[in-house]
Amino acid sequence: MWLIASLTGHARIKRSHANTDPQEVVDDNTKVIYEDVSLERGAFLVQQAMRAFRAHNLESAKSRLSLCAEDIREQLERMGNTSELCSQLGAVLGMLGDCCRAMGDAASAVTYFEESVDFLSKLPTDDLEITHTLSVSLNKIGDLKYYDGDLQAARSCYFRSLNVRRNAIKHHTNVPSQILDVAVSLAKVADVDRSLGNEDVAVDGFQEAIKLLESLTLNSEEAGLEQRRLSVLEFLNSQLAEKQT
Repeated sequence: MWLIASLTGHARIKRSHANTDPQEVVDDNTKVIYEDVSLERGAFLVQQAMRAFRAHNLESAKSRLSLCAEDIREQLERMGNTSELCSQLGAVLGMLGDCCRAMGDAASAVTYFEESVDFLSKLPTDDLEITHTLSVSLNKIGDLKYYDGDLQAARSCYFRSLNVRRNAIKHHTNVPSQILDVAVSLAKVADVDRSLGNEDVAVDGFQEAIKLLESLTLNSEEAGLEQRRLSVLEFLNSQLAEKQT
């Protein structure tokens, strides 16, 4: 279920599936990592929020996450912007964004995701978990802008996410999931370019993503990544076929 997967994703990292909608196929509602909230009270509140979210009690989940965010902000005032606290607050703000999105409050969701991005951007760019999460948060903002019809704003977010992921590959050249992430971002940018009428640019983006995925070799222990690779590749090829027809 998307609701559970989305909020779970803002607590710990896991990657998941694609869909058939242009933005959902290349969507990053994959389970992502924000560092565990280590404060004892914070961890308890997050746990309770997760339970409430699973029960579709979104107001309760949001209330608990808001208390947790308040606690972390107080810690930040006392200790300054430490990496641990920034990652914790980025996590909780992302979860609040997911709650608001599930409640149909897109404007508040964007606000929380943007604040999450702000805190995650303060962290080291060579941390795989943080950079992946940062890029996912940017894509979630882009998705909301896309569905709201603000294509230029959506492209800006997707392109920023793409740059974060390209930079991550420079630090971690042999991580297959990073290559998949770059291909997903290329697809998102290309999809918006097509919607904006920039067909040639869009085709170039789709083709670049296809080349990345076709050159990616995965071992038998990476069945989940292979399934995702094939799903995204199928979507990309369908987009090129659409151009030809």
